Amino acid sequence: MCCCVRCCRRFEFIESGLLNMTTKKIAITLLGFFIGSSVGAEIVTTPSGHFLKNAPSEKVIWYGGLVTKMIGFYGQACANGESEACFNLATIYETGDASVQNNAKALDHYKQACDAGYSLACNNIGILYGDGTERDYVQATIYFDKACQLKEQIACKNKASALDLQNKSNR
Repeated sequence: MCCCVRCCRRFEFIESGLLNMTTKKIAITLLGFFIGSSVGAEIVTTPSGHFLKNAPSEKVIWYGGLVTKMIGFYGQACANGESEACFNLATIYETGDASVQNNAKALDHYKQACDAGYSLACNNIGILYGDGTERDYVQATIYFDKACQLKEQIACKNKASALDLQNKSNR
């Protein structure tokens, strides 16, 4: 039991900070587990059939309240330079519930992760450019090449596909 009001308030502040920190770590760990542990579990082709992408072997079920919290947590971590958090945030914006899907935000966060050397993010940017509504095979090739240089093997294959599609569209 506390000895005075000032000590009690200080303890409550510390306790709530620890609780929030624990909640953040648990939430990041759980969603990171769903996204991160399954990355590379299955290589799938994109809807166009032209590119390859690492995809979770099981579909992540997105719950509205959890997604909102995860966006906040990953947003903070991404702002602090955590490339994996930027990648996970981009994944939520790209593949999450329709209420949060936003390809422009996904692209921005993938770019942050890619700039920090996260190879899967570079590959996913290439896919967004190669399969997006405004296809840009030149940009796709640039990002596939960067991911390939970062040792992402499927990006090397995607680069070859993007170059082939670029040459066919120039004819």
